[in-house]
Amino acid sequence: MEPRKKFFRFRNEKIIFFTFTGLMLAVYLFEFFIILPRIQASDPTFHKGIHIFFGTLILINAYLSVWKFITTDATSGSRVLPSSLEKGWKYCWKCEANAPPRSYHCFTCHKCILVRDHHCVLVSHCVGHATMRYFLSMLMNMWVALLYSNILNFDFVWEVFHVLQPKTLLTMFVPWLAWVLGYAESETFVMAIMTSICLLGFMYCTVMLGWHGRNLLKGRTCHEMAKKIGFNYDLGAAENIAQVFGVNWKYAWISPIIPSPLPGDGISFKEKEFVERNGKGL
Repeated sequence: MEPRKKFFRFRNEKIIFFTFTGLMLAVYLFEFFIILPRIQASDPTFHKGIHIFFGTLILINAYLSVWKFITTDATSGSRVLPSSLEKGWKYCWKCEANAPPRSYHCFTCHKCILVRDHHCVLVSHCVGHATMRYFLSMLMNMWVALLYSNILNFDFVWEVFHVLQPKTLLTMFVPWLAWVLGYAESETFVMAIMTSICLLGFMYCTVMLGWHGRNLLKGRTCHEMAKKIGFNYDLGAAENIAQVFGVNWKYAWISPIIPSPLPGDGISFKEKEFVERNGKGL
């Protein structure tokens, strides 16, 4: 896997990326400086240090996943592809080169991506053969972080929501309007904004993790699922996971920096019928 040479092409890509990564840090600081002291003040037995340790570990893993994701080249890189059109291959008129099976041209990246799944607008990079592991790692760490945050935020949300009134609903779902109308004080406004981000972010990550987790277990990409193709790449759950997380897949999900070489090259693939006929050990 070669490093990616250019991260962003346009200003809006930078704005989206730094907003996304900035929100990750903002949620961490919100829990650290606002929520944890409130919990500790009401519960002397609460061990703040333990939560800071695990919260920091999750944040570091999330940022490492993002970094590995955006710096890894999802294309064929410097590998020389055959000049003759082989079986299952296609010619890309944009790249003016032959493209292997499961690869597709990304009109945002302006390149053909090996085993292209989709283009992630949050980091302006494609999810493919070399980057799927880091995308899923980023998604898993975000899901855990937001679940953790929502659990810590429960007391505040209950304080606002335990009596359902128009003012409380307005404060939770449209906090800026509640603040303008004087229904919410500045501190309540900030807390409502952050807890809403955590709640909505968790719901979004749950849907995304469920969708991509299902695709992972089936060994297929979003494109293949949508087109109802690629059934021949389903090698069984364990092997499908290994194709994405590498030979050390049982440990690679813990951190994106754990070495775990991918068993394939993104150009040629094991197929279900071949593995069943010759044995999974091949």
